[in-house]
Amino acid sequence: MRAAPLLPSAAAIPFGNGPASRVFRVRYEGPPRLLREYLCERYRYGRSPDWERTFYPARVRLNEAPVDADTRVAPGDVIAYLHLRGDEPPVAPPGPPLHADPWLLALTKGDDAPVNPSGVHYFTALAIQARETFANPELTPIHRLDLETSGPVLFATRNAHLPACHALFQRRALGKRYRALVHGRFPPDLLLIAGRIVPDPASRILTRLRLEPVTPDEAAEAAALADAAPSDTPRPMHSRNAPAQVSLTRIVSVTHHDLGPRGVFSELELQPVTGKTNQLRVHLAHVGHPIVGDKKYHPDEAVFLDWHAHRDFARLADRLLLPRQALHCEALDFPHPFTGEPVEIHAPAAMWAAKVAGLLG
Repeated sequence: MRAAPLLPSAAAIPFGNGPASRVFRVRYEGPPRLLREYLCERYRYGRSPDWERTFYPARVRLNEAPVDADTRVAPGDVIAYLHLRGDEPPVAPPGPPLHADPWLLALTKGDDAPVNPSGVHYFTALAIQARETFANPELTPIHRLDLETSGPVLFATRNAHLPACHALFQRRALGKRYRALVHGRFPPDLLLIAGRIVPDPASRILTRLRLEPVTPDEAAEAAALADAAPSDTPRPMHSRNAPAQVSLTRIVSVTHHDLGPRGVFSELELQPVTGKTNQLRVHLAHVGHPIVGDKKYHPDEAVFLDWHAHRDFARLADRLLLPRQALHCEALDFPHPFTGEPVEIHAPAAMWAAKVAGLLG
């Protein structure tokens, strides 16, 4: 078995961290197998065909030693992989700051890259782009948005500022306003969604979550706690049944869109009172109105599994309707953690219109 020839650009890059490369290391824990097969299986999603033909063996080390086409990996081995900036899909650099002061920086995140490095995105992750653009290696996001969710992201400018910034969340002092487009005619009298977000063991999607409903009394207690004035100290969560474990989303407004043969859709303004993983997506799917374009929480799990295998929107366009999930953070508001002054940060108004233009026009 002969390894594929290397691209000159790949062969010329030293095996180390630099402006165009990053070495990632992982300890292997699976059964013995061919190393190249494992790497292609784990890392090929989102990468071009050239990557699979040219990354091996020059961009791989096993236990710090070179590899060849017959190298096998066993439990406990350490794999080092050289990731190149050129492997990543193009992403626009951050636009002008939405807010900037000595302690905080707010930038707009598009829906084509994550906040922090993930998957094929390292250099194009917003956090890495921000550090490069503003020549500040300490810039650190203090919250996140899902990959396909757009909107403002708040950064601490220095590591020393992180505890005060994180306290905004612990005190429930940072408000967020989202906009979503969902399937169906959303009931205008549904004003609050509450429940515990837990793994979905029945799903074929390993990372899919579901909502475990709570009693009306539990929902009311959690809402009352959230409505109380922000505390000066964090509120501990003593048990699984504590109100703080209940996730809450308020529906602020509902607008229906009847698109004739294409169906009925609802545009929602949302206020997530808590900030659990995938919260808005899980909540809206639970009440029977999943977000348009949301692959993971589409009613038919085959949609996500097809996307995971092929990453081809054209195969699913008649079911997803939009290439990115129609979820957008419009605004953040909070008392400044260092000055105490009220701060409001708004995403550019045109972002939402552009995001849903493929369906709403």
